[in-house]
Amino acid sequence: MVEIAEIPSIRAGIDKSRLKIIISENYLDFAPEYMSFLGEWITGTYKAFNDADKYIILAYLFNKTVTFYHDNFVRVTYDQFYNTKQFDIEKINIVEIAKFLGIPKETTRRKIAELEKAKVIQKKRKHLIIDRTAFKLVEPINTIKNLTNVFYLIYKLCKKESLINEEIQKDTIANAMRSNLTYTWFHYYKFIFQWLCNWKSFFNNDTEKFIIWCIPMLHRANKMSNDKNTPRHDISSWRLGIEKIETQGINTMSLSDITGIPRPTVTRKLKTLIQNKHLYMDKQKLIHPGNQGIYKTEMYNIQNNALNQFSEFTSKVFNQVIFKQISLKSK
Repeated sequence: MVEIAEIPSIRAGIDKSRLKIIISENYLDFAPEYMSFLGEWITGTYKAFNDADKYIILAYLFNKTVTFYHDNFVRVTYDQFYNTKQFDIEKINIVEIAKFLGIPKETTRRKIAELEKAKVIQKKRKHLIIDRTAFKLVEPINTIKNLTNVFYLIYKLCKKESLINEEIQKDTIANAMRSNLTYTWFHYYKFIFQWLCNWKSFFNNDTEKFIIWCIPMLHRANKMSNDKNTPRHDISSWRLGIEKIETQGINTMSLSDITGIPRPTVTRKLKTLIQNKHLYMDKQKLIHPGNQGIYKTEMYNIQNNALNQFSEFTSKVFNQVIFKQISLKSK
């Protein structure tokens, strides 16, 4: 919600479709910050509880709170939200949570019971109370920082293409997200949950497999983005390049260290990932991205869907900033 002195022209806003085109045409420049943000988030899901599904369930509950405030036009800042003693979430539904997150119903019930035992949440009949101790576990300090980096990069691309005429500072973007967290995080959760659930579904709803698979892929993506010899920067060229570029593999111990997932679990999950050709192990027992040919169409669909959602999310944040700046100039 932006308070304005006068109504700005709709033409001053950012169209998500045009935004997606600019990102797609400059994907080589966009990918490092975007994938760094996603990579840090997905690896962090396991480390909070040594259990990714518990973190995701807790994030879902925070999303319920954010959605309630958003839908009822209540503006809550970052500091207000994370300094609150507790949140009351009504009408908790195990089946709804399990279906939305792709976690078996009984597993969801057990994880919530374990969160309750750890006093992260309190259960009162069909209500849940999220205690303050849980806030630090999901407080998005790094997420805000990483998103700001991604958004500022997109802003520079848009400025270059004359899609944005306003001068926007990096701090202005971060402050816009923090000053209206309920609006920003409503759209953030909309993006991140769809991205997560689509990839989880691709890996048969096994969150740990998805996390492990991400690391060699991110390693290769970083190498691709640092390749100065790439003549074209669009997403199609990036996809062709990432299939061909050679990178040093990652050993099992490093995968365990990066993700926080115990080494025996990593070893067990790798067997299936290698059998399904999602990853492969070389003679030195180093792990590389597999031959994605048979999965290419499905994977590209997931990537394209994520790009659509992220473009929409970005347009929401940018339009908040742009309309506010125009309003301030008119006073």
